[in-house]
Amino acid sequence: MAAGGPASELILFIVAVIVAGSVAGGLAYVTTDIAHGMNDRGAMLADQLRTDFAIINDPNNIPVSGAGPYNYTFYMKNIGKEPIAFTPDAVQVLIDGSLVPAANLTFTDVNGASISSLDAYEVGVIKVTLGTALTQGYHTLTVVIENGERRSFVFRVS
Repeated sequence: MAAGGPASELILFIVAVIVAGSVAGGLAYVTTDIAHGMNDRGAMLADQLRTDFAIINDPNNIPVSGAGPYNYTFYMKNIGKEPIAFTPDAVQVLIDGSLVPAANLTFTDVNGASISSLDAYEVGVIKVTLGTALTQGYHTLTVVIENGERRSFVFRVS
């Protein structure tokens, strides 16, 4: 019976080492996965910080021209460090939650020249053409750029 003691202790030791190795391997995998997730999230946040914009209109005085179709003018400033694609395919515009078709959008610089990107600290003009005038009162303009960054702007039509 004395010979069985060391053999069973050896078996228990081997099982304990296998269990400890499995737990250590699982913890290493989870730790690596968390580290990769933090790295990806950090890169995404850095991209969002480099790409930023603002809608800089006077909310009580939105320029409008035309008598049907109506052309509303909005000014967008790139306040980030990276250029922003500035085309109807890359920028979506919503008014009161309704998507404005790309065919009804015109993107220019402040001098009226057509541009395809908005450089850092540059101001661009978004002309929105609508078939009918917006009703009097408050409306919301939402601009979404290609990386998903969005800004909303509440304005008043009088």
